[in-house]
Amino acid sequence: MPNSELMPIGVFARRTGLTASALRFSADSGVLTPVEVDPVSGYRYYGADRVARATALRQLRDIAMPLTAVEAVLDAEPGEASRLIDEHVAKVLGDASAVQQKAASIKYSLTEVRSLLIAALKEPVLADAIEQVLTATAHEPGMPVLGALHVEAMQEAVTLTATDRYRLATRTLVPAEATAAAWAATVDGDELRAAISDIRRSALVRVEVTQHGFWLRMADQEDRHCRLLSEETTLYPAVSTAMGPDVMLDLRGPDQPVTIRSADRGDLTTDHSA
Repeated sequence: MPNSELMPIGVFARRTGLTASALRFSADSGVLTPVEVDPVSGYRYYGADRVARATALRQLRDIAMPLTAVEAVLDAEPGEASRLIDEHVAKVLGDASAVQQKAASIKYSLTEVRSLLIAALKEPVLADAIEQVLTATAHEPGMPVLGALHVEAMQEAVTLTATDRYRLATRTLVPAEATAAAWAATVDGDELRAAISDIRRSALVRVEVTQHGFWLRMADQEDRHCRLLSEETTLYPAVSTAMGPDVMLDLRGPDQPVTIRSADRGDLTTDHSA
């Protein structure tokens, strides 16, 4: 390539958004090499054909992808590149969730916030109930409640409820140990879903709450923390939007699904298997 078509490292850096030091590091790592290096000064020159690769490199580094993984993505076919990016994002999200759990434990230990025991539940019952009820959730921007689980605890029962506007699922559990506490709040559904595998490894789970947290205390493994949604956010707006304030239940038998029918909108129904 004629020298007139080459860009010095400073010009190339400005065009691609990478710093000169990042370009040198990428070149030394073999991920993005210059077209020409001056044998006397060591100055590096890049061609226009390197711009797309350099831009993609910067974007991948912006999402905290390691340089070795960046090289694999840049050299892969489109389908494989997409898979590698998805794998990286999943790992970042998993790491963020683990950090969030650790941070919650640290804040709890530093502030010495008193927790309230609301129930002690057996593993198979609690894990199955969370998994079943969370099937009636959805992710919708601006309405985190649709991806959450509403928990109501009384002395002899714990009720889990979720809705995505069109479906409503609910399970009522009998605690292994009754408590005198009465409590209700809406819990982050994704964090509960992530805790299911840990719940299944514990024979008994003690559910404790603080002002801003929902704790799953399990023997022989680390406690799991789930965030509470803001106090003003409840399931009522979602249920009311979907079904109206009055509903009718069609009970067809002890082993049959229950149909929840809107009193105002007779053509809108949702089934829930007990």
